[in-house]
Amino acid sequence: MPTAPPVILPVTTIDEVVAAIEGIIAWSIANESRIGYFAALYKRITIAIRTAIAQNLFQDGPRMELFDVTFASRYFAALNGYFHPGAFPQPSHCWRVAFDGATHPEPIIVQHMLAGVNAHIDLDLGIAVEQVAPGPKLPSIHADFNTVNKVLAAQVNGVVDEIDELSPVLSDIYDVLMKDEIDLIGDALLLFRDGAWRFAELLAAEPDFAHPPTIMIKDLEVAKFGTLIFYPPPLLATITAVIASKESRDIVHNIEVLDAIASTPAAM
Repeated sequence: MPTAPPVILPVTTIDEVVAAIEGIIAWSIANESRIGYFAALYKRITIAIRTAIAQNLFQDGPRMELFDVTFASRYFAALNGYFHPGAFPQPSHCWRVAFDGATHPEPIIVQHMLAGVNAHIDLDLGIAVEQVAPGPKLPSIHADFNTVNKVLAAQVNGVVDEIDELSPVLSDIYDVLMKDEIDLIGDALLLFRDGAWRFAELLAAEPDFAHPPTIMIKDLEVAKFGTLIFYPPPLLATITAVIASKESRDIVHNIEVLDAIASTPAAM
């Protein structure tokens, strides 16, 4: 376990969210922690959403900033709970899987990213969106929720290009897929977000007192999938081992490369 990062203080604006993520990235570089892989990806996406809000691409920009803050706060709470046990509530099971996985050298960069995406989208996203638009208000945010997906999809090319640089075998696989790689990743994002919306609908349809057991069951399901990301079936495990054998294992360099593009997200 590396030196614990500083406690992440509560955030109220999207600028504060970006600053907090930058703090996570800086700590990850200083401590050579693979937690920085997802943080760099998340920074790029957050800045892209901030840009979309500034460009009035959402129907309700102020509400989407509140949503972004609410959503990111779950990630920050998980980090606080993981690194500062006793002072903060324990993180969800799926986030513990992701953070524990970051201590293992075997997984490839994409596995670390996917473990974070799995926890944050499959569990946190549905909770956050229902919290911002609770109960019968949920349908009113659906259009903006779908716009977020378009913002995410627009970032795929740049992230793939940078991972290609760090992971030559994965780059070769992408070359075989050619343009279909973007479709596959975009489709995967859509599936993740559709699942999150269905989870939000489930929460919106039940009384608040029923949320804790519903969330606990969902958390265990997402954690199980997160474990599968790090420990895939034999065929996929063989493929990831081959990718890992040629991938850059320089954690600091990898994070710096991913962070270098994070501040300039692709245009919508």
